[in-house]
Amino acid sequence: MSSSTHMSAETLLSSLVDLRLTLNDSHRVQEITSDSELLRHLFRDTLIGRPWLELVRDSDTSVAEEALRLAQAEPGSAHRADVALISGPEEEPVPVTCWLCASHENSAVQVACIDLRGETNLRQQLVNAQRTLEQDYWSNRRLEARYRRMLEMVAEGFLVVDDLSGRVLEANSVATSLLKLEEGALVGRVFPVGLDTEGTRTLTELQREARGTTGIAQGEITTTSGDPLSAGVTCLRQGNETRLLIRLASLSENQTDLGLGGETFETSPDGILVTDPNGVVIAANAAFLDIASIQDMEHATGRRADRWLGRSIVDLDVLLSNIRPERPLQLFSSVLRTELGTRLDIELSAVHSERSGQSLLLLFIRDVSRRINSEETADVHLPRSIEQITGRVGRVPLKQLVRESTDVIEALCIEAALKLTQDNRAAAAELLGLSRQSLYTKLRRFDIGDSEDTVT
Repeated sequence: MSSSTHMSAETLLSSLVDLRLTLNDSHRVQEITSDSELLRHLFRDTLIGRPWLELVRDSDTSVAEEALRLAQAEPGSAHRADVALISGPEEEPVPVTCWLCASHENSAVQVACIDLRGETNLRQQLVNAQRTLEQDYWSNRRLEARYRRMLEMVAEGFLVVDDLSGRVLEANSVATSLLKLEEGALVGRVFPVGLDTEGTRTLTELQREARGTTGIAQGEITTTSGDPLSAGVTCLRQGNETRLLIRLASLSENQTDLGLGGETFETSPDGILVTDPNGVVIAANAAFLDIASIQDMEHATGRRADRWLGRSIVDLDVLLSNIRPERPLQLFSSVLRTELGTRLDIELSAVHSERSGQSLLLLFIRDVSRRINSEETADVHLPRSIEQITGRVGRVPLKQLVRESTDVIEALCIEAALKLTQDNRAAAAELLGLSRQSLYTKLRRFDIGDSEDTVT
C-alpha cells in the first residue's frame, strides 16, 4: 500500500521533471514530457496510448492502482507510488517514485516521476561495501584466532609491547607462567613486570639496544622469584607505530643447564648441533652458525635440523634411525644447505646423550668441501675402484654413480686384458672383442698406458 502525502500540486509538478505523464479519462497515456535521459530507456512510442497500469511491473500494479484511486478521490492532492516502469517484456524495469495528481477542471491525471536508478546504484554499492566489510571483518577474526593459537603453541614466552606507552598488547600463557603471574595479568600492564631490580635494569637496556639495531638484543634476566631467564628483544616499526617483541625462555631448558655451555662447546672448530630425538634443534655452537650462515641462535633453535642437513628429509631420518645409545654414528657423508642457498659437502658424526633427564642427540659436523674439491682437482679421471664410488654416495646423484661404475668396470677389464697379453694391445683388443681403433680410444679416455700410441 502506498503512503499518501498531501502537498501543493503546483509545487510538485514544478519540481519533479524527470518524466511527466498525462493520463486521459480512461487512464491511458495521452501526453509525455521529459527533460532527462529517462525517456530514452522507456521509448516514447511504446508509452503513448497505453494504460497506466500496464506501464508498471506486475508486482507494483496494486500500488499504482491505489495511488490512482486516491488521486481521483482527492483532486488537487498528490499521492506517492514507488514503482518500476517497463516499456516492453524484454526491457529492464526502471525504478521511479511517482506522484499522481488529478485535475479539478477535468478527469485528467498528472503523473510526475523521479528516476531512482542513481539511488538504487548507490544503495547497491552500499550493500556491496557492507558485505565486503563483513567479509574482511570475519577474515581478520580468523587470522587473529590463528595468530593467537600459534602464540599459545610455542614453547617460549612472547610479549608484544607498545614502545610509546610501554604497555603489553599481547602475551601468551608461557610468558605469564615464566614471570609467575596470574593468567591474563600481563596484557594492559606496563612492562617490565615480574623481574627483580637487576633484571628490570637489564631488560630496559635490551629494549634500548633493540631500538638501535635491526637484529635481536639478547641477555639474561632474573624474575622476582629468582628464576633465571634468557631474553631477546626485537624492535618492529610500521608507519608511526613501534612495537617491541620480547621472547622469554627458561634457562633450565637452555644449553647452560644441559652442560653444553662450556668453552669447548663454543670454541670447537667443528659445528655442533644439539637436537631432541626428533631432530628439533635445541642448541648450536658458533661454528655451526658460521658454516650454515645463520644470523644467530634464535634462528636455529626450535627448527628441525633437516632445514640445513641432507639433500632432503630422508638423510636426517636415516641418520636418526641409526643412532643408538650404545652405537654412535661416525663419518656419515651428507651435504649442508646454508641460509645463503649454497651447498657444502660435510662429514657428520652423532652420539646419543642423556642430560638433566633429557634425551639428546649431539651432531658433529665437519666441512669437507675443500678437501673433496682438492681431491677431485688432483684426480681429474674416474674413480679407480668400487670403494671410491661408494664413498661418493650422498654427494653425487645416483645416475652419475651408475655411469661412473660402468666406466670403472670397463677400465678395469681393459687393464686386466693388457696384463694377460703382457701389454700386447692388438691381442688385448681381440681378447675384449674390440677393434684396435676402439681400444686406443678407450685407452686415451681412461688414461691407461701411453695414450699417444696410434694404430698402425
